[in-house]
Amino acid sequence: MTSKPTYEELAQRVRQLEQDAEKRIQIEAALQESEERHRSLFQNNHAAMLLIDPDSANIIDANPAAVTFYGWTHKELTQKKITDINTLSRGQVWQEMELAKAEQRRQFNFRHRLATGETLDVEVYSGPIIINGKKLLYSIVHDISSRKRAEKALMLEKNKLQEALAKIKTLSGMLPICSNCKKIRDDKGYWNQIEVYIREHSDAKFSHGICPECAKKLYPDLSIYDDLAES
Repeated sequence: MTSKPTYEELAQRVRQLEQDAEKRIQIEAALQESEERHRSLFQNNHAAMLLIDPDSANIIDANPAAVTFYGWTHKELTQKKITDINTLSRGQVWQEMELAKAEQRRQFNFRHRLATGETLDVEVYSGPIIINGKKLLYSIVHDISSRKRAEKALMLEKNKLQEALAKIKTLSGMLPICSNCKKIRDDKGYWNQIEVYIREHSDAKFSHGICPECAKKLYPDLSIYDDLAES
């Protein structure tokens, strides 16, 4: 037969329950404060943010920046699936979501549709977050269309430069040249004056003059070749 607890034991248990209740209240308050802080960061952030259910692809929530970026109202946006916005096939989108859900990848490059029908290049940082006991994907969306256009323009300029360098480099190869008239044969089989060929394949420019030997040969009665020889 168990003995009844003493007054002191009962008082100790009451104090323990009070301490447990106080800790629980502190934890709940901290959780609420954390949730409110995260909610504030979500709502007030200038970057577009989406909360996505990886099991259904539904867009659970979108912050004001996302509403502005995509052009749909909050209600319209949260009635869509991420597969309605991402230009990848549904299967590819599901594969990417699985990578984000498993934290195997955090950064993704996609093309997203807007309400206007326009598609833009976006860089997405996505990872799992637990909200109300449910694992969701917290996705931050950055518009990188300007960067992509700049990269494309840079690549075009690089290709043009490489083509120009390739043309210049042809001057260092084997050039068929006539031993008599000094014309050069191009890759199409045509014979060109040497200055014409060099001008078309490089940035070199010519200023015509006359050397002492040619001056003496062409103008034997003039002393010009003596002046040229001395210079």
